[in-house]
Amino acid sequence: MLNKISNIIKNETKQRKDAIIKLNSYLTNPGRFSILILGSRGTGKAHWLKEIQSLHKEDDKNLDELVFISAFNTNKYNEADWINLFKSSNNGLLVISDIEELNKESQGLLFNGISTGQGGMFGFKEKKFKIRIAFTSTKDITTLRDNETFLTHKFFDRICQFAVKMPTFQEANIFIWEDFQKSWDKMSFQNHNEYPEDLKIWLKKLESPLYGNFRDLDKLAINWHNYRLLGKKEDKILALVREDFFNYYHYPEHKTDINSTFEISKSCDWDGNLKKFRLFYKNYIKNKYGTLRKGEKESKMSYRTMEKW
Repeated sequence: MLNKISNIIKNETKQRKDAIIKLNSYLTNPGRFSILILGSRGTGKAHWLKEIQSLHKEDDKNLDELVFISAFNTNKYNEADWINLFKSSNNGLLVISDIEELNKESQGLLFNGISTGQGGMFGFKEKKFKIRIAFTSTKDITTLRDNETFLTHKFFDRICQFAVKMPTFQEANIFIWEDFQKSWDKMSFQNHNEYPEDLKIWLKKLESPLYGNFRDLDKLAINWHNYRLLGKKEDKILALVREDFFNYYHYPEHKTDINSTFEISKSCDWDGNLKKFRLFYKNYIKNKYGTLRKGEKESKMSYRTMEKW
């Protein structure tokens, strides 16, 4: 089992290897429970689920099928819709992406379906589906866990029985050139011309973070190859690609820390959003100054009032 996964991750960074091995251990575990996969856009959450499922689908691991669906697209589901989705995923892996986009009503409904029955079965009135369920999110774990802006505590507790975080290039960029080659090969550019060596030095210095991770590498590969098709000289292409990348294509920084950003929830009214903003502001003051009492003067708000929030 470990030999199979070792062969496909031998050229990955340690951080990515650790995450993939942990992901593999979940998918091949004889028990059934929920997993939450965290990571910014483009860090390979869906990619490695596909790789591992493909690796084991011939084994007796109940990984025959692989079904992806966005949480947002299930917000109008009723119980019958969820049952149909479970049925189509039976004996396989169901991946619900961007789980933070699931509204509170849908969380309450799905909670019943993912409450494990006898023998690790999932379902609603009847627990009869042999499925593995993975949830993904780009949000920070504290954002999902420590308040109810996105997920209720009850629902979070159910979906996060096991957690894996995929590293970004900021956390593990030692093999970024090798990752770029994967993007280049994926586009089939290697069949037409060699890798752009001038880009190699720039990528390894990583003078500006690639918040899109693999998605940003895909864009760099596409644009470099396009300038070659236009007949641009190789020593001029890097400047052209960098300029285009920062003007048009780079993925924006994705802030996931609830203490640095506040997002209005569409699933509740004014009073609900006000309550969440008070919690956000209380946490912001506490984190910035250490205690609410120390932040009382700067915030011009009684620490006792904030404690009540």
